[in-house]
Amino acid sequence: MKKIFGTDGIRCIVNEEPMTSETCLKIAKTAGYLLTNKNKRKKRVIISKDTRLSGYLFETSLTAGFVSMGMDVILVGPLPTPALPMLITSLRADMGVMITASHNTFEYNGLKFFDSNGLKITRSLENKIEKIISDKAKYNKILNISFESGKAIRLEDAQGRYSEYLKSTLESKSKLKKIKVILDCANGATYLVAPKLFWEIGCEVVVINNVPDGKNINLNCGAVNTKELTKKVLKEKANIGFAFDGDGDRLIAVDEKGQEVDGDNLIALFAKYFVKSKKIKKKTVVTTVMSNLGFEEYLKDKLKLRLIRKNVGDLNVITEMQKNNYILGGEQSGHIILGQYMNTGDGILAALKITEIFSNENVRSSKLFNLYKKLPQIKYNIKLSKNLSKKNDLNIKKILLDFEKNYKSLRFLVRKSGTEPILRVLVEGKNENIVKSASNKLINSITNLLNV
Repeated sequence: MKKIFGTDGIRCIVNEEPMTSETCLKIAKTAGYLLTNKNKRKKRVIISKDTRLSGYLFETSLTAGFVSMGMDVILVGPLPTPALPMLITSLRADMGVMITASHNTFEYNGLKFFDSNGLKITRSLENKIEKIISDKAKYNKILNISFESGKAIRLEDAQGRYSEYLKSTLESKSKLKKIKVILDCANGATYLVAPKLFWEIGCEVVVINNVPDGKNINLNCGAVNTKELTKKVLKEKANIGFAFDGDGDRLIAVDEKGQEVDGDNLIALFAKYFVKSKKIKKKTVVTTVMSNLGFEEYLKDKLKLRLIRKNVGDLNVITEMQKNNYILGGEQSGHIILGQYMNTGDGILAALKITEIFSNENVRSSKLFNLYKKLPQIKYNIKLSKNLSKKNDLNIKKILLDFEKNYKSLRFLVRKSGTEPILRVLVEGKNENIVKSASNKLINSITNLLNV
């Protein structure tokens, strides 16, 4: 079997390995074994999901796997991914599993695992799970020989618990002014929680893409496509718009002028706010190699903050933050990690805290986010019809080295997506014309190589 875990848990097209009911059953059994093998105390696991149709399939397989290993299962239904870590600690669970393919469309699904502290499980534990599942002899040894199984129950008030926790993060002295907010729920896991919460804190709320049918999650909407949100913000003359992705752990904003505000801008706002309120720890922000150089210069020159860049994947950012007790990090794609409140990216939490900041500032949202000038940055996705061969991978690296030698003023990044069959290309520099020219040449060189 090929590698199971990618950059963010497990993810692929439904009914392709490893996202088959049979393999998910094995994954649950293996994870259950690695937990129950530590001591004899009864273990419990929480299972949540987003709104995709295949969630019913994998919820059943996972439940059967965990219960067969003697674990109790708590089913909470559709909830944003960041609600799961909060519930794990609240309900004293030993593990949580989120059934989701995040920003991907409905034909994909996946699994995100969290440990008893509400943190994404380590690479080490992922490797242990993979080794057992890929070795038939090892897998046969872990099967529960006891007649005693666990039980499964459904928790009805999970959404209320999560919502109340989010409201508790607001400063007690804050008085939120009336703000007109457009929410794009991507027909995903935020469709119930987010509109109620923003209404409860006093906003005038207009909601789009909040009628999931199992197949329309992330379909031309949400954090991956803000065109509809932009139109709605302008039409409704709203103060601000927020777009979540399918499982609610990402956020992209739109200001009153209809301009998209990405994760870099959102993190910059939080950095400015934390510096002003003296909340920033160790004067450090953590993001990934994708973040814009203009953002990095703003942190360094204006806020006197250091930026640490990690490889793409919010787990890499979170790991660095946890290791050194940093409180602010995230990704350009919209993962915003506010470490003092949550151990993972939370789109609703970030939107809520931005609303609080916005409410206390007497400016338009376009002014609020206008903190630095972005350097020209071109991103392009090259679709892969098959896995990259070692030869092609090596040739792409050679092409990249040549471009770096010939364009020393530019920054290049070529990487294979950990969630889709896509090769992602990034070119960045101060001169827009040079960036465009170099990116076109690089894309053509790579596509010509792959078409041979």
